[in-house]
Amino acid sequence: MIAEVVAGGALGLALGVLHEAVKTAKDRSVTTRFILHRLEATIDSITPLVVQIDKFSEEMEDSSSRKVNERLKLLLENAVSLVEENAELRRRNVRKKFRYMRDIKEFEAKLRWVVGVDVQVNQLADIKELKAKMSEIRTKFDSTN
Repeated sequence: MIAEVVAGGALGLALGVLHEAVKTAKDRSVTTRFILHRLEATIDSITPLVVQIDKFSEEMEDSSSRKVNERLKLLLENAVSLVEENAELRRRNVRKKFRYMRDIKEFEAKLRWVVGVDVQVNQLADIKELKAKMSEIRTKFDSTN
């Protein structure tokens, strides 16, 4: 699944890098492994949505969709550094481990929210387009009768 995403575009590449960072961090960090498992599950669950967002952003020439795409890419890149820094910490540094655990949880929640909002925006755009087509069809139908 991740291989498809990496081939997709910039978001897919960033998501693939994050997925690899999480895999590496899980091997190194026993303390935060359960949070990293949850983050990995989140990544797996949003991967199809990220593919759609990436594809939609490439098709649209709208600057707002590009901004959302760039924000999500930046969020993913920041998460990579967060996960990598967490993996580099020594076991004895408990205070920083807990700070990273909190930050990773916050990132996961933010990632779910951003993807959810983008999906809703895309759904609204689809509904608007569908209404316009229905109106056009109704107009043609009325003019023929």
